[in-house]
Amino acid sequence: MPHRRNQSDGTNESRRKFLKASGAGAVALSLAGCSGGEDGQDTETTTTEDGGDDMTTTEDQPETAQEIQRGGTFVYGLPQKPDTPNVLTLGSVYSGVAVYQVYEYGINLDPMTQEIRPNVFTDWTIEEGDQPDVYVNVREGLTWNDGEDFGIEDVIFTYQYINENEPGNYASLASNLESVQEADNDWDVHLKLAQPLGVWESDILGGAPLLPKHKWEGKDYQSYNPMEENPDNGPVGLGPARLTRFDPDTSMQITLDNEYYYETLAELDWIKEHDQLIAGGPFLDKVNFQVYGSENAMTQAFLQGEIDTHYGSMKTANIPDVEQAEGQSLVDGTDSGFSYYGYNGRRPPLDDVTLRQAMQMLWDDHYWVNRLMEGYIIKGDFAQTPGYAVPRPDYQYAGEDQISTHPASNVYDFRSAEAAVPDVEGIRQFLTEGQVIDGSEGTYVGKDYPGSLSGVSASQSESKYDYTFGEVQSEVLQNHDGADQEIRVDGQTIPEIMDGDAITMFIDPPQDKPKEAKAIQRWINNLKDVGIPIKTQAIEFNTLSSKVYNEEDFDIYPMGWGGTGPFGSSAFSFFHSSMADDLSEGNNEAFMYNSTGYGLHGGSADDLLEQAQQEMNAEERNKLTAQALEKIYLDSPYFVWDYEKVKWPVNSADFQGFVSGLVDPAYANFSSMLNNIHQKQ
Repeated sequence: MPHRRNQSDGTNESRRKFLKASGAGAVALSLAGCSGGEDGQDTETTTTEDGGDDMTTTEDQPETAQEIQRGGTFVYGLPQKPDTPNVLTLGSVYSGVAVYQVYEYGINLDPMTQEIRPNVFTDWTIEEGDQPDVYVNVREGLTWNDGEDFGIEDVIFTYQYINENEPGNYASLASNLESVQEADNDWDVHLKLAQPLGVWESDILGGAPLLPKHKWEGKDYQSYNPMEENPDNGPVGLGPARLTRFDPDTSMQITLDNEYYYETLAELDWIKEHDQLIAGGPFLDKVNFQVYGSENAMTQAFLQGEIDTHYGSMKTANIPDVEQAEGQSLVDGTDSGFSYYGYNGRRPPLDDVTLRQAMQMLWDDHYWVNRLMEGYIIKGDFAQTPGYAVPRPDYQYAGEDQISTHPASNVYDFRSAEAAVPDVEGIRQFLTEGQVIDGSEGTYVGKDYPGSLSGVSASQSESKYDYTFGEVQSEVLQNHDGADQEIRVDGQTIPEIMDGDAITMFIDPPQDKPKEAKAIQRWINNLKDVGIPIKTQAIEFNTLSSKVYNEEDFDIYPMGWGGTGPFGSSAFSFFHSSMADDLSEGNNEAFMYNSTGYGLHGGSADDLLEQAQQEMNAEERNKLTAQALEKIYLDSPYFVWDYEKVKWPVNSADFQGFVSGLVDPAYANFSSMLNNIHQKQ
C-alpha cells in the first residue's frame, strides 16, 4: 500500500500526519490533541458529533499510576528514515511519531469518543459573526521542558508566527486566522477568525503546536534546526518528551523526563476519570526509534524480537506468525486515513474524468483485497476513512449499516468479462461513447449504479476528449502481448500528447512491497489490454514526496494519508483549489497538500468544501461534507484503494497497557498509547 502523509483533518492542519507507508510513501497530517486533559475548571467545550466506539485495554482494567512500575525503554521500528526535527516543516510520519511527543496543543481529542477536551487551554468560547471572535483561557503553572516559564505571550507568539510565516503544513490555520492578541476582557487570548469556521475548535485551538517564544523568535522556520541549536535536548516544548537523538539514517530517541508535564498535563481530570486511559503517564523512560530502510527488514526485526513494535499494521503474511508466537500480540485498531493513487489533473489526458474512471474500473479489487491481502483491508471508496465514518456520504445518506457496502460507494468495482479477465470491449465502449458516471442512475460497463447518495453530480457529464482506437504504435504496447489496439485522444496517441512518453505510474520498489507490486502489475496489464500506454517507475518515498508535493512532477503516484480526523475537514486541504500550486512564480517549491491540482483542473468541489468549512451547525456541516466527498469521488482526482484493518504488533511479554480499538494506534493516537504503555511487573 502507498506511503502516507498525515493530515490534520478536523483537528489541525498544522499538525500534519504523514503519508502512511503503504505504497510509495507515507505522508503525515496530525490531529490536534494526541495527549492531554483537563483540570477541575468549568469549560465551554463542545463535544464532537462523531462519537467513536468504546475501547478496552488488553488487560481487564487499567491500573492506577501508583501501581505501575516506571522505567524501561520501548523500541519502535520504522521502515523509512525521518525527514526533519522541525515541527513546522516535517512532512513524514516517521518524523512526527517522535517529534510530536515534544509538543502540546491548546485542546485535545478524547481518543475513544473524539470529544474535544481541554489541554493547555482550560476553556473557550466563540462570538459568531462574519469574522467570529474566539476567546480562550490559558492554563497557569506550565513550564517548557528547558525549565523556562510558559505564558500567554507564548500562545500569542505561536499564532502570530504561523500567521505571518504561513508554513505549508499550517496554511489552513493561517488562512482562517485574521489576528491574535491578548484579550481586553476577562479572557486571556483573543483570536479573530477571517471567516466563519465550523471546526474552529479543532482547526484553530488544536491546530498549532505551541512554540516557545524564547527559542523561535527571529528564526526562519524553513531553515531552523532545533537539534543543531540544542543537540543534547532537542526542540523545546510542553510535552512529556525531549528529542535526545535524531540521526535520520539510523535512529531517533525520545526521553520521557519532562517533570513539568508530569506535574500538570499528565494529571488532568478528564484522564483521571477515563475508563481506558491512565493518568500520570508516560511511564517509560525512553522510546528508541530504529530505521530499517524497508518494510521487510522492519517486519523481520519485530518477528526476531529485536524491536517491541513498529510503524503501521503487521504485514498480512506474518499475522499468523505473531498470533502463534509467545510474548507477541496484535492490537486491533482502525485506519485513520486511506491509501490512494493520485492523478495529475494538470496533464492531459489525465484531466478528463472519463479516462480516470475507466482506468479505475480496471483495478482488480478482489485480487487485491481478498487474495493478496486476505481480507485484512477494506476496499476503498470515499476520501474519508470508515474509522471516522460520520462525514461519509454512505453514513449520512444511507445509514451506518451501509458504510462501504452501498452500491453508490462501489462505482468503480472491477469490470471483468469473466473471472479476472477485464471487460476490454466494455471499457473501450465507455471511452468511445464519452460516458461519465456523473451521479445519474444508469448501467455503466455492465454494472448498475443507483445514482449518487447525496444528489450531487460530477463536474463533467461528458468526456473532455474524443476517444477512438486504432493501430498499436507506442513501444510499451508493442511489447505487450494483449494489446491489439491503442487509444487515441482527439486523434493523437497518448505519447504524442505527453511529450513522447507513455503515462508513468510511480510505484514503490517491488522488493519492498511485493504484494502491492503484483496488484499494480495486474492493473498495468489490464490497462495495456485496453490499449492505454502506461509504464511504471519505482521510486523511494522521500524522492516521491518531493516530486509530488513540492514539484508536482508526476503523472500518477501512490500515497496514503493517516491521521485525517473525525470531522471530514481534511477534504478541504486535499481538494480545495487554494491548497493547490497554481504554478505561478514563487510557488514551485512550496509544500502543497492538493498535489493533483483538483479545483484548478479536472473538476472542482470548492463551493461545497467552502460551505462545509464555514457551517457552524454540526449536522448541516456533516451533510455538506458528505456531498463534497461524493462529488470528489465521482470526479476522481484520487483513486482510493483501501483502508487498513490495523493489526499493530507489540511485545506483550515485557510491556502492557496497550489499548485496543484506537484509530491508528501506531501514529495518530500513539501519544495516547504512549501515556498508557508500561513494563510488566
